[in-house]
Amino acid sequence: MSGYKTSRRSFLRAGLAGGALVATGSAITLFPWLQAAAAPAPKRLLLFFTPHGTVWDQWRPGGGESDFTFSPILEPLAGHRERLVIVDGIEIKTGTEYYIPHTYTMPVLWTGSPIDTATKEFCREDHMQCFGWNTGVSVDQFIASKLTGTPTPFSTIELGLGCGGLHPATRMIYTGPGKPRSPIDNPEAAFSTLFGAVNPDLQQAERDAKRRKSVLDSVLDDFGSRRAKLSQNEKLRLDAHADSIRELELSLTAACAAPPAPVDVNSETSIDRQSDLLATALGCGLTRIASFQVRIADNDNTLYPWVGLDAGGHHTLSHDSGPAAQGKLAQLYRWYSQRFAYLLDKLAATPDVDGRSVLDNTLVIWGSELGQAWNHDIENVPFVFAGAKDLLRGGRYLKGSAIAHNRMLVSACHAMGLTDVETYGTLDTGTGPLPGLFL
Repeated sequence: MSGYKTSRRSFLRAGLAGGALVATGSAITLFPWLQAAAAPAPKRLLLFFTPHGTVWDQWRPGGGESDFTFSPILEPLAGHRERLVIVDGIEIKTGTEYYIPHTYTMPVLWTGSPIDTATKEFCREDHMQCFGWNTGVSVDQFIASKLTGTPTPFSTIELGLGCGGLHPATRMIYTGPGKPRSPIDNPEAAFSTLFGAVNPDLQQAERDAKRRKSVLDSVLDDFGSRRAKLSQNEKLRLDAHADSIRELELSLTAACAAPPAPVDVNSETSIDRQSDLLATALGCGLTRIASFQVRIADNDNTLYPWVGLDAGGHHTLSHDSGPAAQGKLAQLYRWYSQRFAYLLDKLAATPDVDGRSVLDNTLVIWGSELGQAWNHDIENVPFVFAGAKDLLRGGRYLKGSAIAHNRMLVSACHAMGLTDVETYGTLDTGTGPLPGLFL
């Protein structure tokens, strides 16, 4: 019926309210995530990044594990206290005797593997060092490759803000060694990519999907006939292309209640607008794995006049250990904390198919490429874990002796059901997740 309008969200609500989800076999075939609606809500993972570490005496909570008091920087997160674990004592290992802060540490953050120092694709004259991209796979991409069950329109979603440049210090997500993935770093482009192709008319979307399927099946059959004649490297490239086509097919058939297009986007509001889109994308089932990169790691001299940083830029200011500069930096990091709180607010306000919130079913990890800002130390890097109600033992502040950040990466794997993963990355010398993090 031409005029019939529905959405995945309203469709799911109707089904749940009726005690059973009514979906025809053809609808399930064309919209595979509908089948998942009858099952428990899926586990999800979201990685969140802000640059240049922190100001420790303004970040570190007071008190003990469960009776901690929020610091000035983290105080905006107080409303989510019972959903948080604040971790003090995670060390980043670069695997190189000499390392360039930002440049070597950004790619290591989620991969646990070192940058390629045998390649001279990039050179830093100020450090007299040349290097290539990272040598590993970031944990989000690894997890996405291991997920089973109903596929989602996007295997992963990468959003960002101000992530310009194509350099190891500007990329944190890797699909493979030497294969960085660029985030969509403005809300307008993200809206177009995630929701521009969404068709809220279920019946029309089914008709469109049938037409596309016949074309795409022909293309993929053609790939199959050519594959036997190709070299191993050519097969890998063809397979990657086939995967992207299949992902495109799924995104074009998505039936979802698209959010309003972002308006009044500027430097101060863009992070929140991206958070709006991320929350909706996760709630709609467009993906189970996402990342959000706020700015780049290398010499990010962005100004933030609304917090008093109107000259010099973030990176330049971070090298000044004087009280005035550190006080201004703390204001910036508090603003980042407010933005992270907004993201958690949006996830908590987004209903999931099991009647809880998307935040209840998502492990969110906030990290940085540095520990202390002014000396670019990486022996202690601030991390905050949030959400994952059935897994994370919230309301706690964990501190202790230094522990490798690979434990954080293994924790992400366990949160997504990959409990047989005990090590992650080529720099890993230990085993298991972060002690005491989970229930």
